[in-house]
Amino acid sequence: MKKVTMALLAVAAVALMACDQSSEDKAAGNQSADNQAAEETAIGEEGAVEGDAVDVGGAADAAETAEAAEASCKAAADALAVWVGKPWADAEETVRAGEGVASIRVFGPGDAVTMDYRADRLNVELGEGGNIVRIFCG
Repeated sequence: MKKVTMALLAVAAVALMACDQSSEDKAAGNQSADNQAAEETAIGEEGAVEGDAVDVGGAADAAETAEAAEASCKAAADALAVWVGKPWADAEETVRAGEGVASIRVFGPGDAVTMDYRADRLNVELGEGGNIVRIFCG
């Protein structure tokens, strides 16, 4: 038992020594991080001086793309609303050929359906007899 305890203590001591940095190393690391941050700030300021807009992460583009996808899906759902009340077997080819939707989800009564919202997904809800009850995005 003493040998196991001693071995564990030796491993722990080696691990602690590997993780410990001298104060000089820490100071050098902090100085390096400060220099990098200053360089990034200077680059950002250059862009502002030159009149270039800096878009961090493309948030504006992503929002516009999401809005366009939602509008496209809603337009497709509105156009396909003529199939409500009719058999899915008759409408399937037309619905699947439709443009403006990223994906199509068809489900009936009792089917497990996730609750996640996707603005670009067309949902086709079927009734007991296989007729389309509702077509919507989400």
